[in-house]
Amino acid sequence: MAKVVVLGGGVTGLAASHYIKTLLPSSAVASVCLIEGSLRLGGWMQSVQHDSGVLLEAGPRTLRAAGTAGANTLVLAHDLGLEGKIRSVSYGHPTTMNRMIKVNGALHRLPSSLSTALKKTPPFTKPLLVALLQDLRSEKVCNCDESLYSFVNRRFGREVATYVIDPLARGVFAGNARELSVKSLAKSLHAYEQRHGSVIKGACFDVFTQRSRDSVLTHPMVKKARKEKWAVWSLQEGIETLIKALERDVVDRGVDIRLGHPVNKLSQNGRCLKISFGSNEISADHVISCLPCSQAASVCGNLSKDLAQLLNAIPFATVAVVNLAYDRSDLVTQPAFGYLVPSCEPSKVLGVIFDTCTFPQANKTVLTVMMGGYWFNSLFGTHPSEEKLLSTAIDELRSTLGISDHPSAWRTQVLRACIPQYVVGHTEVVASARRLIDQHKLPVSLAGNSYDGVGVNDAILSAKAAVQNLATTLGIKL
Repeated sequence: MAKVVVLGGGVTGLAASHYIKTLLPSSAVASVCLIEGSLRLGGWMQSVQHDSGVLLEAGPRTLRAAGTAGANTLVLAHDLGLEGKIRSVSYGHPTTMNRMIKVNGALHRLPSSLSTALKKTPPFTKPLLVALLQDLRSEKVCNCDESLYSFVNRRFGREVATYVIDPLARGVFAGNARELSVKSLAKSLHAYEQRHGSVIKGACFDVFTQRSRDSVLTHPMVKKARKEKWAVWSLQEGIETLIKALERDVVDRGVDIRLGHPVNKLSQNGRCLKISFGSNEISADHVISCLPCSQAASVCGNLSKDLAQLLNAIPFATVAVVNLAYDRSDLVTQPAFGYLVPSCEPSKVLGVIFDTCTFPQANKTVLTVMMGGYWFNSLFGTHPSEEKLLSTAIDELRSTLGISDHPSAWRTQVLRACIPQYVVGHTEVVASARRLIDQHKLPVSLAGNSYDGVGVNDAILSAKAAVQNLATTLGIKL
C-alpha cells in the first residue's frame, strides 16, 4: 500500500486528494497527507463577504462550462453536492455578448456575431470578415512555437493582433502577447493550422467531426449545462464554496491536512521520498507536487538540479486586484462582461470586470479593476501602497465610466506571482521536466497551473491526470 503526499493546498492539491480517494481503491493507498504552507486552503480562490454584505472575489470568479476540462469540473461540483448552489450564465446573456476594449480613452464593443463581423466598427479600419478571409489565404508554417501576437498577426492581421489578442492576453493571462506561446495557450488554433492549413477551416471541420469519448461529457450534469447553453457558472456564496466543499470531502475521506507548514525539501530515502517541512519529516512512496513551479524547483533541488533549473525557467506575473462596491445599481449603463486595455494604451490597468452585470447584488454595483501583470514592477514598483492602487482604480473608473461616486466598500490585494507565464517554448520546458523525472525514476508528479493550463478547470484536470498516472505506476487499471 502506498503512502501519498500532496504538496500544496490550492484547488489542484485538494482536487488531487479527492481523486486519490475516489479513483484509487482503498487497498492500494495506505494514507494521503496534504501539506500547505499557509494557514488557509484554496490559493488564489478567495471569496470575501464584506462587512457591508457585498460579495467580493479576489481571484477567479467564474468557471467555463465548455470543453473536457469544463465538463470535468461540473462533474466534480455535482459529486461534491454543489449542484443546487450553482449560478449559471447562458450564451446570449449580455456579459457573454458584450466584450469591450479601451482604445484612445474610449470603449469599443468587439464584434460578437456574423452581422457585426460584416461591418466596420471602431477601432478596426476594416470589417472583421476581411481578417477571416486573410486566414483562409495565408499559408501554413512549420510545426513550431511562436508568440500569440505573431501567430494572430500572421493569420488575421495587425489589427486583430493588437485589439483582440493583445488585450485578451493581458486580461486572461496578465501577460505580453508578444512573448506568450500559441502552442501552449491556444493549442486548438495552432493545431487547426497544422492539420488544415487554416484556423477557420480547422474550426469548421471540428464542428462537424469532433466527438470526444471522455465519459464526463455524457454525465447528466454536463448534459444539463449543454442543454441550457451555459457559458460560465459560479456558486451562490462565491467561487470559494468549491474549495470549502473539497476540504470537507477530503477530510471526511480521511486525508490528513497539515496547514502552516511550508515544505523545505524533498530527499530520496531508498525508493521512498522524505519530505521536510518546518521541524517535521514524513516519508512517502509518491509525491504529487501541486506547488507553483518556482516553489517546486526549490524543494526538488536535492533530487535533481537540472529539474530545478527547468522549473525555475517558467516566469510568473503579479497582479493587483481592487474590488469596489457602490450603493447604486445603475452606474454601468451598458451591460457587459467588462473591458480590457491593450498594451498600446498608456494605462496601468489590464482590465475592468463588471461583476454585478454577471451576478447582480441587491442595489449594488460591484466592479473589479486588475492592474500590473507582466508590467507590474515597472508601473508600481515592488511594494505599492494600498492607497496608490485604490486611487489608480478609482481614477480609471472615473475617467472611463464616468463614475464620480465614492465606493461604499473596497478591497485591495496584490496577488504576487499568481499567474504563470507560458512563454514561447513552454511546452518543451514542461516535457523536458517530466522526462527528467522519468529518467531518474523519481516518485514525483507535477500538477497545477504551472504546466498544462492556467485556469481553474485546467488545474483540476491536471490533478486528475496526475492521479490517473499514479494509478498506472501502481499497476491499477481504472
